[in-house]
Amino acid sequence: MESDRLNTSVYHRGEIEVQQLAGASNAAEQNASSVRNEIPKAAADFLHRQTMIIAGSTGADGDLWASMLTGPAGFISVSDPQNIIINPMETNDVIFDNLNRNPDIGLLAIELVKRRRMRMNGQAAIDKVGGIHVRMEQVYGNCPKYIQAREQPAIDDGIAQVIRHDSLNDAHKQWITQADTFFIATSGIEGKTDASHRGGAPGFIRIKGNELWIPDYFGNSMFNTLGNIHVNPRTGLLFVDFETGNMLQITGLARIEWDPSLFGGFPGAERLVVFEPAKLIETVSASAKKWKYINSSPFNPK
Repeated sequence: MESDRLNTSVYHRGEIEVQQLAGASNAAEQNASSVRNEIPKAAADFLHRQTMIIAGSTGADGDLWASMLTGPAGFISVSDPQNIIINPMETNDVIFDNLNRNPDIGLLAIELVKRRRMRMNGQAAIDKVGGIHVRMEQVYGNCPKYIQAREQPAIDDGIAQVIRHDSLNDAHKQWITQADTFFIATSGIEGKTDASHRGGAPGFIRIKGNELWIPDYFGNSMFNTLGNIHVNPRTGLLFVDFETGNMLQITGLARIEWDPSLFGGFPGAERLVVFEPAKLIETVSASAKKWKYINSSPFNPK
């Protein structure tokens, strides 16, 4: 019964309900065994190599934001199996104000060049010099699907220019509809903020009116992101221009569309996520610059 799953599962109500709607409950339960509350040794080594990490956080008004934090290899350190410290180069990102008000954080460590990623969520605190201390609640790996391989030759300590917008302009729309990658932050009603990756062939995102229509492809059947949206529509998206390092952070409301009659023109879609932007932060000359494209994921629908 559903109440029994809620009492014994690593999943919350929204995740379980979406798993049931997708007919994926059995697969989700099998994958639940991969979720732990500490960082394995191999994962600690993986984190130490990374030069960026994606983070999801919640603002004072309840808005969700996705952020990219960067630094040289070693800027993420594992102090013990349940605690990490992130010392990012960024100092003005919305995440700092957000975490001072709400400690729930979702993290995605992703190594684009090797198509490896690891998701974490927990409780965060900011120290006096801007370090982010996170105590782990959930830690688990994800498959390499839909990750476009890129490598980052170096970290460029550029001077960032932050521009706030109330709506998408034509340049933003072109950026989004040509993107092959974005990141998404969501949170369930119990907290448990999550950060995740989405990818596809350039053009996989469509814009209809003021809404972004995004195909949801076959994945690990855990439905962490969609389970959050199912119970809490507040969502944050992050687009990165990998050639320039410019970033576009968008917060707004998302919903899930299950009607197959809407999937035309979205090859491979099993559902759609429809996102309506509310507020935008554009950062020109962000820290991480000039990522070199290598090749696209072989899993991308054609």
